[in-house]
Amino acid sequence: MLDKMIDEITRTGTSVETMRLRRQIRLSNQVGLFGAVATVPYQLFYLVYDIGYFLPVFVFNLLFIAVYLSGLLLNRSGRHGYARNLVLINACTQIFVVTYFIGAGAGVQLFYFAIGTILALIIRQDYARSLAVLLGLVSVLYLFCHFRFAQGTTPIPSPWGELAYGVSAVFAVMLAGGYSYLFRVAIDAAETRLVESNRALEKLSTTDPLTGLANRRRLDQFLRKEWARTTRREHALSVLMCDVDSFKLFNDIYGHQAGDECLRRIGTLLDEILQRPSDFAARYGGEEFVVVLPQTGEEGARYMAEQIRAAVETLAIPHPESGVASVVTLSVGVSTLAPEQSPLSSQLLAQADAALYQAKAGGRNRVVFLNIDAPDNY
Repeated sequence: MLDKMIDEITRTGTSVETMRLRRQIRLSNQVGLFGAVATVPYQLFYLVYDIGYFLPVFVFNLLFIAVYLSGLLLNRSGRHGYARNLVLINACTQIFVVTYFIGAGAGVQLFYFAIGTILALIIRQDYARSLAVLLGLVSVLYLFCHFRFAQGTTPIPSPWGELAYGVSAVFAVMLAGGYSYLFRVAIDAAETRLVESNRALEKLSTTDPLTGLANRRRLDQFLRKEWARTTRREHALSVLMCDVDSFKLFNDIYGHQAGDECLRRIGTLLDEILQRPSDFAARYGGEEFVVVLPQTGEEGARYMAEQIRAAVETLAIPHPESGVASVVTLSVGVSTLAPEQSPLSSQLLAQADAALYQAKAGGRNRVVFLNIDAPDNY
């Protein structure tokens, strides 16, 4: 519950376009929130121990807390640069003022180390010189407070001063480490989103938007990979080139919307028929589809081609004008690369295309197989 509330607060004003700016806004919100929260234990000590004695530093701390929280309001209103500068200047000023009052013995000046960490995280890479100057300034402030305000005007008495030093040291380390961790989490999340976006874009670039099958680009990649694996391990590789019979006539009669629906149904059918994870189907272009069957010889390829041809006919998509049947049908050309053969993958595809041509010339709605070396069908 608490972590969700903190997360919600630190996201204030982060509805901006760039990821870098969102990280910077969130970091300045964290500085404002944690700066205010880290002040509270000191305030409670002043109240309980002797509010009259610590009244000046107590009042100043109230002002500093108000400024920290106003940084969140500035981020909410879109004034991100003002918010970042305000909380950082406020933090440096608070450390200086509080050390002036209660002395360096309380260790408040140690928080300058946390400020240095925050600056390194929040300053843009192209402002490296500005970062070096700011880190030098923070170092000077630390040294000045440590040596110049050794006693303080209203120092915390022993043993509370030593305890305060320990608390300050722990808080400073926790804040520096905490800011670095949160920043790293934000970067990891951004990298994860980037990887997911790249994967989504890659999928879009290799997927046919109409059928959801792989497109020709993905087919070329897959075929090259499988061809290399086949020649290396001496496995058979088969390719099926499929073409919807008289599809142009179907489009002319029933319209492109019906044509698209026909192709979608055939694409879905191919995806359902191919059960092995290694099998691959792609839309080759227009009304043509290609099926790649790794580790499949002639007999298996013939069987699968006939299964696909018969299944398309079973869809019973009306097409009485096709001249082949009363429904949409499919012609399939098949070619197989035997283990002892080593042609190029493009030759295997070309041979399947030649087999398809023979299937079309032979009357359509049939399967024709061509051996990779043979000019005639079997």
